Amino acid sequence: MDLDRSPEQLIKAGLAAIKQKDYGRAIATFQHLCQTENISTSHRIKAQMGLIRTYEAQGDHGQAQTLCQPLLKSRSQSIRQWAHDKLQQLATDQAKLSTEQTVNRPEIPTASGFVPFNPTNETGTTSPTGTTEPTVVPAPPKDSVLSTHTGPSQTLKDIPGNQVQPPSLFHYQTLNSNLGKGLETGLGNDSTAPSVNMSPAPAPDISSTPPSTAAVIPHPPEHSQGPLDQGSPKQPQNSPTASSKHSSLDTSFAGPETWPQGSRLSSLKSLGKMNMGPLWFVQLATISILFFVIRWLVSSGVALVRNYIQFLDRLLPIQIRLAAFFWEPQTWTVIMGLALVTIVAHWLWPLLLPPSTPLTHQQLQTHSSEASQLLRRLCTKRRWPLPKIHLLASDLPLIFSYGWRPRYGQLVISQGLLDRLTADELAAVIVYELSHWSNLDWVVLSTQGLLLQALHRAYWSLAHWGEQRPTPIKLTAGALATVSYGIFWLLAQVGCGVARTRTPYRDRTTSELTGNPNGLLRALGKLSTAMAAAIAQQGYTPPLLESLALMLPVGPGDGRASIHHFAWGASNPLRHWLSVNQAHPPLGDRLYTLGAYGRHWKLQPSLNFAQLRLKNGSHALSQDDWLRLLLQGGAWSGLVLGLGVAILLWLVGAIATSLDFPLLAWLYKDRSILTSMPLIGAATGQLLRINSFFPEIAAPSPTPETTLAQWQTDTTLIPVSSLPIKINGTLTGRPALANWLGQEWRLNTTQGSIKLHHTAYLGPLSNINGLANWLQQPITVTGWFRRGHHIWIDIDQLRTHQNQIKKAQHPLWSSIISLLPLSYGLWLILKGV
Repeated sequence: MDLDRSPEQLIKAGLAAIKQKDYGRAIATFQHLCQTENISTSHRIKAQMGLIRTYEAQGDHGQAQTLCQPLLKSRSQSIRQWAHDKLQQLATDQAKLSTEQTVNRPEIPTASGFVPFNPTNETGTTSPTGTTEPTVVPAPPKDSVLSTHTGPSQTLKDIPGNQVQPPSLFHYQTLNSNLGKGLETGLGNDSTAPSVNMSPAPAPDISSTPPSTAAVIPHPPEHSQGPLDQGSPKQPQNSPTASSKHSSLDTSFAGPETWPQGSRLSSLKSLGKMNMGPLWFVQLATISILFFVIRWLVSSGVALVRNYIQFLDRLLPIQIRLAAFFWEPQTWTVIMGLALVTIVAHWLWPLLLPPSTPLTHQQLQTHSSEASQLLRRLCTKRRWPLPKIHLLASDLPLIFSYGWRPRYGQLVISQGLLDRLTADELAAVIVYELSHWSNLDWVVLSTQGLLLQALHRAYWSLAHWGEQRPTPIKLTAGALATVSYGIFWLLAQVGCGVARTRTPYRDRTTSELTGNPNGLLRALGKLSTAMAAAIAQQGYTPPLLESLALMLPVGPGDGRASIHHFAWGASNPLRHWLSVNQAHPPLGDRLYTLGAYGRHWKLQPSLNFAQLRLKNGSHALSQDDWLRLLLQGGAWSGLVLGLGVAILLWLVGAIATSLDFPLLAWLYKDRSILTSMPLIGAATGQLLRINSFFPEIAAPSPTPETTLAQWQTDTTLIPVSSLPIKINGTLTGRPALANWLGQEWRLNTTQGSIKLHHTAYLGPLSNINGLANWLQQPITVTGWFRRGHHIWIDIDQLRTHQNQIKKAQHPLWSSIISLLPLSYGLWLILKGV
C-alpha cells in the first residue's frame, strides 16, 4: 500500500477497489486508515463507514454489524443515528437474504456490488422505514444513456427512453458526500434517502425569452458520469415504482438530505417586477451609518494618541508639536481610506483568508455541469469575464464573493460545499452569489467584510497567541483581543441591515435565473444544518463562520432541520422583528417563500409546509402581538415611547411660547427634555420587563427531552415567554482569552448544541475566569429557555456532578443597566440647560 498518499486518496482507492469487487484490497485500505493516528477524526470515521459498507457489499453482515457497534457510543448524535439506521438496514437485508436462499431465487448483482432482492417484482418492495423500494432493472444499451452534460436546448421529449439513472453507490463523490453528511448530520444512511437518481433536467437558457407557459420536469441531483458510474442500472422515470417512492417519502421530521428532489422549470419564467426601493434605502442608510461609525472610531483613536502625546509633552523637557491632522474631524481621512480599501479589496482578501487553490471551470464542470453552463451564460449575457474561483481546503460549507466591479469579482468556494451539495444545488448557490454583482450592496459588503475579516483575524490571533504567554503579556493580549472583537461586533451590527434586506431579492433572482427554487431550498437547508453540526462538533462557532456571517448565503441553524423546526421562522408573527440584529432573515421564512415560488409555477415541492397549515404572510399584528412585542422590546420600546413623549412636550412648549404662556413655555426652551425623556423611557421599559423576563424558578424538576423538543418546534414562543428549564449536558465554549465578553458558551445535549448566556456578579468581567475551568465537563443548567431567531438559555444556576455551584445574575445586571440611564435622565432634568 502507498503510504505517501493522503487520506482522501486512500479513501478514493478503497472505493475504487469496492467497485472492482477487490474487497481484500478495500478492507486493507480502510483498516490502515482506521489504525493511523495522525489523521483527522472525520477521515477515520469515513474509513470505518467505508469498511462497514465493504463488508456489507461482500455479504458479511455480521462483521458489518460488529463494526457498527462502536459508532453507537460516539459522542456525536449524528454518528450514533447513522450507526443505528445502518444496523437496522443490515438486519433487514440479512433476513431477506435468508428468505431468498431458502426459495433458491437467482441473484442479479448490480454494478455497485450489492445484490438486489426480489428482482422480478415490478411493483417494488417495502423498506424497513415503510417506503417502497424501486425495482432495479438491467441497464439499456450504452447509447441510450443520457449524459450528464445534456445541452440546454434538449427537452424532456429528446431524452431517449425518458429514463433515470441511479448513481453507483460507491461513486467516490456520492459516498464521500454521504459519509460527510453522516458525520455532520447523521443522515448518511442510504436507506433513508431515495435510491432513484433521476436524470437532471437541462439547465434553462437564461438568454432566451421565457415563454408564457413552462413544462415542469423532475430534477434530482446530477453526478458527473465517471468510470465508477458507467455500469449502473437504470429505471424508467415514469414507472409506478419511482412515483410511489417519491410520494411515500415523509419529510416531516427528516433532514435536508432526505427531502425529495421536487421539480423545476424546463424553461424560465419571471415572477414579476421587484420593488427595489427598500433595498436602495437600506443600502444608503448603511453607507451613511458605516461612515459615521468608522469616523467616530478613527477620531477616538486619533484623540487617544493626541492625549497621550500631550501627556508626554508635559513630562518630557522637550516640546512636542502636533500636526494639524490630530485636530481635524477625520472626514476626508475616512472617505479616502474607504475608497482605497474598496478598490484594492480583491488583492487584500486573499491575505486574510486561509490558503486556497484555483478551481478551474473545467474542474467545476466535473462537480456540476449545470453550474458551469449557467456561470458562462450569465457572464456572457451581462458581458462579464468569467470570475476566478478560489477553493478553500475547509470542511465548512462556505461560498461568498467579493470585488468592487464584476470585472474584478472573485468567487470563493470551500471543499465542504462541494462535498455536500448535489449538482443542481451547487448551481443554485453559485448563481445566488453572482445574482447581486450589479448591485451596490455587493460593493458595500465586500469592503465592510474585509474590515470585519481583519478585525476578527486580529481578535482570534491575539487570543490564541496569548494563551501560553506570561501573565502580563497574556492579559495585554486578552485586552487587545477583546477590543478588536468589540469593534468587529459594532461594525457587523451596522451591516446586518443590508445583508438581511438583500437576501429575499437574491432568493427571487436565483429562482428566476435557474427555474429551480427547490434546488436553492435544499441547498440552504443543507448548508445551515452542516454549519450547526460543525458548531456542535467544535464546541463553538468556527472563526470563519463568524467573520464571514454577512457574506454567506445562510447562517447556522439550531441543529435540527426538519420542517417542524423551520416552522417558527415561517409562521411566528414577530419573526422579522426578532431578527433585526441578524445577518439573515429566519430560514423558515425563506424556505416557505421559495416553496411559494414553486407553488406559483406548479412545481412538485421539496419541502411541503402545507401539511403544517401555517399562517405565513404580511398580516397585521393583533393587539396581543403588539403587547408581546412592546414587552419583548423592553428598553427599545421605552426609548421610542420616551422620544415620542419628549417631542410632544417640546411641541406643547413651542405652542405655549407662541401664545405667550410662560407656565409651559419652558418646555420649549429647556432642551434637556429631548435628551432625558428617551433615557427615562428606555430605563422604565427595561425595568418593567425584568419580572416577566426572569420569573422565579422554584425547585424545578429536570425538563424531559420530549418537552424540550416540543419547545424547539413551538411556533408561538418568543424570548419573553421565559420557560423555566433544567437540563443536563456538556459545557463547551471558546478558549479563555477569546471569551472575555462571554461571546459563546454552549451546552451539548441530546437535543443538539444550545447557546448559553452567562452573567455573574462582576458582569462581563466574570467571564475572564468564570467558566473556563468547567469546559468539557458534564453540568446541570437551570435557567430560562428562549426561542427567537435562535434558541438559547439564560443561565440562573450551573451545577457540576461534584456539586459545585455557580449562580448567574441576569436580573441584577438588568436592573443596574436600567438604573444608570434613569439616574442620568433625572439628573439632566434637574440640571436643565
